[in-house]
Amino acid sequence: MSFSSDIKDELIRVDYGRECCRKAEIAAILRTGLIFRKTKKNKSLTFITEHGPLSRYLYTQIKHIVKKGPEIYGEKTPRLKKHVVYRIDFNNFLESSEQRSFLEGIGIIFDVDKEIIEYRKYDIKDRCCIRSYLRGGFLSVGSLTNPDKSYHLELNFQDKMIQTEYMGYMEYFNLKPKHITRKNYEIVYLKEGQDIVDYLNVIGAHNALMEMENVRIMKEMRNQVNRIVNCETANLEKTVNAAVNQVEYIKYIDGAIGLENLPPALKEIARLRLENTHASLSELGKMLSPELSKSGVNHRLRKLEKIAEDLKQKEQ
Repeated sequence: MSFSSDIKDELIRVDYGRECCRKAEIAAILRTGLIFRKTKKNKSLTFITEHGPLSRYLYTQIKHIVKKGPEIYGEKTPRLKKHVVYRIDFNNFLESSEQRSFLEGIGIIFDVDKEIIEYRKYDIKDRCCIRSYLRGGFLSVGSLTNPDKSYHLELNFQDKMIQTEYMGYMEYFNLKPKHITRKNYEIVYLKEGQDIVDYLNVIGAHNALMEMENVRIMKEMRNQVNRIVNCETANLEKTVNAAVNQVEYIKYIDGAIGLENLPPALKEIARLRLENTHASLSELGKMLSPELSKSGVNHRLRKLEKIAEDLKQKEQ
């Protein structure tokens, strides 16, 4: 089971509350998913899905509205014999006035002369019905990658007007969808984790929302830990490199003039550094009597570095 299938399983169990919401959801499923095909022998109006529960759900919902509903059947695909595709056949809707009236009521017009499907704008006013419409769109043509891998939600529309309409309803809830055209499909997508979470909340996929939030939290924690580790590693590397340089110029001073010839304060810190090559500046400060701050230790080591540089210049 994919993450998208889990979401659809959850969505078909959502209580749409009012009859108008049920109609809006069915309208979205059919407006985004119906396919008309014409051959020399016949013509077909079909809804195709790989999600079995969705096919049964749509079939049942339409049967509540239209006396003579569509026909449903499944077939195994040639490539993967265990893989089943479900088809809901709406061919009788092409001829019957009652069924065609149902389609026209949700803005789907079948032009008898041209033998094509045309869409009219489908206006929804109530907020709850817009949620249902968005939910139906995802049920029909939506997909969401497993958030463990990446954040990517997309819906594939066959018709430009339907895509524009759906984006408008998303924007009604302050969502920020993006759009591209790919292989004759109009793709609406979201790639930001928070945008996807907001969308799932709007369509009522609250279990999926919680699962995604948990993944986001774990990812953020891992990123935070990595940042801390990287920061501490960088600081440790910087400390070690600085200590190595300090030991080198102290040894140079010792060889050039001897540490005994340094002022007492500098001689003391120089010997401590040679004896404690891996200690931090704070640790060195605590070894002094009286104790010295990190900045005070650094000040003395800077003086030693300046003495070493001056000695090297004199040799040149």
